[in-house]
Amino acid sequence: MLNDEIEDSEFLFRGVVTQNWDFENDRPTSATFKDSKGVSVDRDGGRDDKDCIDKIKTVNDFHAICKVMTKDVRDLDAVVFYKPVPENDYHSEIHDSNERIQMKGKKPSKIRERSIVVYKK
Repeated sequence: MLNDEIEDSEFLFRGVVTQNWDFENDRPTSATFKDSKGVSVDRDGGRDDKDCIDKIKTVNDFHAICKVMTKDVRDLDAVVFYKPVPENDYHSEIHDSNERIQMKGKKPSKIRERSIVVYKK
C-alpha cells in the first residue's frame, strides 16, 4: 500500500495529448499543466519509468508522456494530492493551492520547464 504523503523525491507522470504538444519547440505546452479539475498525474510510487509509462499508455493514446519531480512542483508553491481511484492506485493531482484547484499565473509554464519528456510517439 502506498503512503498517503507523496515524497519530494517521487516523480509525477503526465500524459500529453496532441493538442497540448508544441511541435515547434518539441515539448509539451503549458496547457498540459492546466485543468479546472486538477492536473491528473501518476506518482511513481517506487516504480521504474517503464512501468509508469506503460500504465499511462493504457489510459489514452497520448502523444507523449513527461515527468516532473514532486519537489519541483512544491518549490513553485503548487500542491500535490494523492487521490487513488479504483482503476489506478497511483493517481494523484496537482493543484494551485489548498484552496484553488486550477493553476494560475506562471506555475503551469514553470512546471512544464522542469518536466522531462520520457516517451514520445
